[in-house]
Amino acid sequence: MMKNEIGVRRLVEFVWQTGNLHGEIFSSDNTALQGAAIHRQLQKNWDKDCIAEFDLKLPIQIGNQEYTIHGRADGVHQKNNNYDKIIEIKTSSVSFDTISDSKRNLYWAQLKIYAALLMRTCKIDHVELELIYFQTNTNKITHKKRLFTKVEAESFFTKTINILDKWIKLKQKMLLKRNNSIHKLHFPFKQYRPHQRELAAAVYKTVVLHKRLFVEAPTGTGKTISTLFPSIMALGQNKTERIFYLTAKESTRQVAEKSLLKLQKNGLYIHSITLTAKEKIIFEEERDLKDDKNPYFIGYYDRLKPALMDILQNESVITAETIKKYAKRHLVDPFEFSLDVSLFCDIIISDYNYLFDPLVYLQRFFKDSDKEYSFLIDEAHNLVARSRAMYTAEITSAPLRTLLTKFETIHEPAPKKIHTNLKKLQRHFSKLRERLSDSNQSFLISENYYEKFLKQLQRFTSDAQIWLKQNPDHLLFQEILDYYFAVHAFIKINSFYNKTFRTKIEIDNENTVVKIFCLNPSSLLHQSLKKGKSAILFSATLSPISYYQDVLGGKKESLSYTLSSPFSIENLGIFTTPKLNVTYRFRSQNESKIIAALSAMVHAKSGNYLVFLPSYSFLKQIHTAFLCANPAFKTICQSTDMDAKAKKTFLDNFTKRPIEKVVGFAVLGGSFAEGIDLKGNSLSGAAIITVGLPAFNEETAELEHFFDQTSKNGFEYTYQLPGFNNVLQAGGRVIRGMNDTGVILLLDQRFNTARYTRYFPAHWQHYRQSYSIKQLEEQLSFFWTHVNPNF
Repeated sequence: MMKNEIGVRRLVEFVWQTGNLHGEIFSSDNTALQGAAIHRQLQKNWDKDCIAEFDLKLPIQIGNQEYTIHGRADGVHQKNNNYDKIIEIKTSSVSFDTISDSKRNLYWAQLKIYAALLMRTCKIDHVELELIYFQTNTNKITHKKRLFTKVEAESFFTKTINILDKWIKLKQKMLLKRNNSIHKLHFPFKQYRPHQRELAAAVYKTVVLHKRLFVEAPTGTGKTISTLFPSIMALGQNKTERIFYLTAKESTRQVAEKSLLKLQKNGLYIHSITLTAKEKIIFEEERDLKDDKNPYFIGYYDRLKPALMDILQNESVITAETIKKYAKRHLVDPFEFSLDVSLFCDIIISDYNYLFDPLVYLQRFFKDSDKEYSFLIDEAHNLVARSRAMYTAEITSAPLRTLLTKFETIHEPAPKKIHTNLKKLQRHFSKLRERLSDSNQSFLISENYYEKFLKQLQRFTSDAQIWLKQNPDHLLFQEILDYYFAVHAFIKINSFYNKTFRTKIEIDNENTVVKIFCLNPSSLLHQSLKKGKSAILFSATLSPISYYQDVLGGKKESLSYTLSSPFSIENLGIFTTPKLNVTYRFRSQNESKIIAALSAMVHAKSGNYLVFLPSYSFLKQIHTAFLCANPAFKTICQSTDMDAKAKKTFLDNFTKRPIEKVVGFAVLGGSFAEGIDLKGNSLSGAAIITVGLPAFNEETAELEHFFDQTSKNGFEYTYQLPGFNNVLQAGGRVIRGMNDTGVILLLDQRFNTARYTRYFPAHWQHYRQSYSIKQLEEQLSFFWTHVNPNF
């Protein structure tokens, strides 16, 4: 059963916060760690009559439910067995006198609530409140005290709860209406697709039993509604507190929104929100404004509650556009407003980053573990590469030379500590460079990080943070801030360093680059998933599931479930080419065979086709050769610099009633190889050239060695399975609906080996081998004649 708990700090901030919004330039994680150390340092010097970290709890009745107000005072002093003082410690780098009135009022409000909780549970009629303020850059300590009576405490507590009461009752009303609607809710389609009911049942049990489930559900299963619907049913039975639908792409977030709108039309009442990256949602007019000049920041907290009440009473499926509409109406910053609205929502749709990325995760939800959350992780195969990127950081010496040169030329006073720190840091880079020279190598990979180098980075960030807060108008402010961010990210990622991490030093022109990267973040993903009670990781291509369990935070007790395709396998023709060698060495000499196979595919039936290649250079080569052989065909090519408009133009060529044949050339693993939905006659087939192995480099070589050393097949885990997932995704573009028909050409003899065929999904097991172009032409003709005689 979920607990109705309200933390004192969150209570005070929600009820009593007023004034301006201040953008957080510096990591609150870093500040919290520093603050905790200062707390321990001060508490250690208290006398024996002072109890540190004093727990306070009080049950109260609001509406028809009982809630527990809980908090932990930094210190409570007792005299003659009676409590006579409550202490709260606050830390910051700014002087106490410059703190805003609104911030100081919050400090005192927290103390007052602690006093009220203490006096309600103990027979005392007054207590001293002591605020200890520690200024981190000077170590100056300020003590402020005031006497607080029980009458005052009762009055303040009652006033606080009365304000809260309105919002708790709103949530109770929303919850009752939500649960009533869920109890009446039915699956939003007339019937389940094949295997869809079994998937929904598995998801429901996973949520209720607090398990972790890995699901491979092929295209057409209806994964989004099959995971959302049962999770919502569990939500209505109070088996989970909140659902997070996490995706890698905007297109899949939109599918989740559409599914919720469909359920809403069927009677569901629920609040969901799609969180959007800050740079994509803020208003254009506030982009370059400082906080104290931004009209959406000034007075933000004075306007927040009316804005919240407005949107919650009038909207349910809340998108980025909805947020911007209400943010503009109430003059509040849309990004921060979306985060505040999310606290009232049952379903949060967002990018993977908001749970898994240690630099940007949602602290308001995930700072503490063990919440009654359910995670639905869509297209989970993408999380393999994404998670490695999240735990990768690099720092370069390049900005140092620029900054040090400017220190010598600017007319403003140069910050001496920063200047000294950067000089020392430059010397550390030089020493690392010497390591490479001594070893006569272009790069060096180590299992350990460089401790002395790291300590110098930490000294720089410590001094830079203080200076940046005090000198926002300095000529070098932005450049020092940019380097501070890069260094801080490096330090943060380094804090997770374990046996799965490596440190790489390399020379890039005149610059020294230090990079830390994680080979297998599985244990770190596991810790993130533990912030909820259940998780469902699903994709159309999650084969073999044992591999994904290994690399995506699976536990021994994790469940797995593989569904077969709901489509008739007769509608899909799979053709392999056992005699066609397209490894790098043989590509040029076998180019004519590749073109002949592609020509056979596009001549067999009039329609649209996609050809997937492993690189842009090979794409250009094959495209040019194909045009020479087939000058009458219309062709389009993916390029490296395509924006959203260009991508849409590319896809608009794939019409359901093609007048002319269109052949698109795209990169395997790129934006057109997954996440696009070309139904019906929009796509008649796809050719996939090569098995899609990731490029070999020193980091992938290290990854292969790592898996070999941990009793895994290093080649499979590093190259084969990630590459084959790209193949499966590209092949999955062909059949998107129950009546779709199409062909897939696998142009690489390696596809015929047991190494690959054992991983073919069930709906590919009927593949046909084509030993010659003539045989391929006959097989294609036979397929199209028998699958649809009208062609």
